[in-house]
Amino acid sequence: MSDNNITAFVDSVGRVIVGREASTESTDSQLAISNPAVVNINVNQESGQISVQLLPYIFREFITAEKRYEKHTWKFNRNQITASDSIDIDEAVSNQYIGIFETEPAPPVAPAGEDEVDNGEIVELFDEEAKPA
Repeated sequence: MSDNNITAFVDSVGRVIVGREASTESTDSQLAISNPAVVNINVNQESGQISVQLLPYIFREFITAEKRYEKHTWKFNRNQITASDSIDIDEAVSNQYIGIFETEPAPPVAPAGEDEVDNGEIVELFDEEAKPA
């Protein structure tokens, strides 16, 4: 584990999970991880190069707006994971993690001169009555 407290381990189904340990919530039987991410490895079929992506364990859009940007801690049973205490997470991976989970996006800005946004006409997709042509 590195100084930035971002750690990696392998879960019970073989996925590499990266996250910041919530050491105050971890116990002898459970490892508490704030905002865990699954490491996704992609191989470019043409060049053979490998790229690494961090995918949130749960997407923010699934969480209510009021709690979307809070830290969410997940607890993993220590007897169902594989961990190493001799690795440090690379700075590029740490920066990607911080960019995803610890950087709050700026509020949307309306185009200059527009106070109200016209969303256009509302279209009902599932009309039960047929409308005359």
